[in-house]
Amino acid sequence: MRVTLGWARCADNVADILRRGAWYPIVEESPDGHVVVEVRQQRVRLARPDVTVRAEPPDHWSVVARTGVLRPTLGGGGGGRGSDVQSTYSVCPLCHYRQDFAGKPATLKCVRCGATSPVDWTETC
Repeated sequence: MRVTLGWARCADNVADILRRGAWYPIVEESPDGHVVVEVRQQRVRLARPDVTVRAEPPDHWSVVARTGVLRPTLGGGGGGRGSDVQSTYSVCPLCHYRQDFAGKPATLKCVRCGATSPVDWTETC
């Protein structure tokens, strides 16, 4: 059984390694200032300054601002409707699914895993 030492989310400078906004279990900490997180049953070693760490598992959706080539995208509906520009998306706290949303919802239901969780509006990744 895996022992989780906490949860880590990447900073913007390492967003190409981990999914932005997603929290990953920390499975190892080293004295040289690194943490090892588990990503899809693989271990990834990261410098501690490159991650945000928390003790408890995530229970809120993360809000992520699109950057670079991902900013902005067209979201919404079909047939010429719904051409709203989406500059943010959310990340499910349980399965890490990326999901678009409209407005400023208090909760979201994940279309992949079906979990309904509150949205963390205190910070944007």
